[in-house]
Amino acid sequence: MTLALIIIFVIVGSAAMWWLSGFDSQVTGEDKTQDLIRRVIRCLGTLALIGILFGPNAVGVGYAFAPLLIIIPAAIGVIWAGCIAELLSRGLRHVIDSDDKREFDPQEDARNLDELAHLLKSGQKEAALQVCAALRESGGISGHTLDTMLAHAGIPSNAVPLAKPLQDAGRARREGRFAEAESMLESLLAENPRNVEAAMMLMRLYAQDLRRTDKAMEVLKALRQQPHIPHAHIEYALRSIPEWSNPKAEPAPEVLPESVDELLAGGYLGSAIEVLERKVVERPEDFDSWLKLVEAHVVYSHNISRAQKILQQMENNRAFSPEQIAAAKAKFTEWRVAKPQR
Repeated sequence: MTLALIIIFVIVGSAAMWWLSGFDSQVTGEDKTQDLIRRVIRCLGTLALIGILFGPNAVGVGYAFAPLLIIIPAAIGVIWAGCIAELLSRGLRHVIDSDDKREFDPQEDARNLDELAHLLKSGQKEAALQVCAALRESGGISGHTLDTMLAHAGIPSNAVPLAKPLQDAGRARREGRFAEAESMLESLLAENPRNVEAAMMLMRLYAQDLRRTDKAMEVLKALRQQPHIPHAHIEYALRSIPEWSNPKAEPAPEVLPESVDELLAGGYLGSAIEVLERKVVERPEDFDSWLKLVEAHVVYSHNISRAQKILQQMENNRAFSPEQIAAAKAKFTEWRVAKPQR
């Protein structure tokens, strides 16, 4: 009976350890052999330590075995700490954002804004309005951020429609009925304190129309205390409140850097990616441009899935040798484990 229980314990424990080892952050699926070796070593090492701790030789040893009672559990904890932390992290992300099944992308808002800025600077107003409509519907970027960018390009802010309550508040503000607009926006925020569009409009009402910067900062403080508000919105409000309070003349058009490296260093990610994509289309054999495009997505955009697709395209490109493909994959792995640029 004892032997049967031991066998069941080993089988069940091994299955549980194998499942948990899949949460190793270094198990990426890129090298299945290496992933298999990591998981097997982790599981076998744990079984060996458990065997030492509870094996027949541990019985009757007395005080000589006492240090192992501390060392072995600590070693097992170290072996599994990373996997357990990753499991808990994924579980927390699922609780926070259980309805969104997309891969988390911390740079998505920045890329979308950069793409919109490029469309506006290049005069593609119809395409810019379509992007604005999609961003406003998704709720990822504040409508006031979009309105300000459209205004700088000479496009009316009402070109992209708002939801009806915000439309009414915006109309009241434009017609000078500031008290009515303030009341509407405060009601919207009372119903939903995380309503970024209402908060941004109210901040602008206070700062630009009523010259009450202190009230605008109070609204911003309340918004910052809400959970899961994108940091890009907070930064935009911090920059915009002084501008709304002290409007200045339109700035001169921004001159973009010429080289891809300068674009990336300057934060013009969308423009850099567009240049690189045009280069690889015009010259499919340009290995350096392909590799730089992979780097832009991994290091600066942190868009791993897109970078993997580009690597697959490179593998299918007959212009590149197996040595070049191997070098590209090695650089991809190196960039991926490094800390992404912001």
